[in-house]
Amino acid sequence: MKLNRKAKILISVAGAGVVAAIIYSFWHSNTLDNFSCAASLSQHYSGDNVDVSLSYTVRGTSGIISINGRSQAHPDKVFNRKISFTMHKEGDVYFMTSKSNLKFPDDNVDDTWLGEHEPDFFVYPDKSIYMRIDQQENNNYLFMIDTIPTYVCKSIEEE
Repeated sequence: MKLNRKAKILISVAGAGVVAAIIYSFWHSNTLDNFSCAASLSQHYSGDNVDVSLSYTVRGTSGIISINGRSQAHPDKVFNRKISFTMHKEGDVYFMTSKSNLKFPDDNVDDTWLGEHEPDFFVYPDKSIYMRIDQQENNNYLFMIDTIPTYVCKSIEEE
């Protein structure tokens, strides 16, 4: 069967459209949409509780986290940091790597103390963490380590 010129052009355009859709689908499935959210939690340890506030701003494959908090047993122990990171998706898990860790002037805990209470990703540059991040129907985000829900990050409306 011999195809005329119009049919060949139509098939070529349709093929290009299918390829573009596949590439977009692959790219979109490997990134989160841009989002911002905030979470507050209390971590319980033997002899101490640590109150933590987190704020995430994610833009494709990079982002910034603000983390601050204090010890309930020693209220003078305060941390306040901003972490920049990159991330990529492997299956349904996000691989996040810290790039820089900025310590604000009111942060008065040493890295060793903070490392006893938070994953190294939040304390040191070039440290990684694997997390599942599932967007909920109410547009909040559920952060999980392995299969354990860690916290819900409430969506922050962006302009």
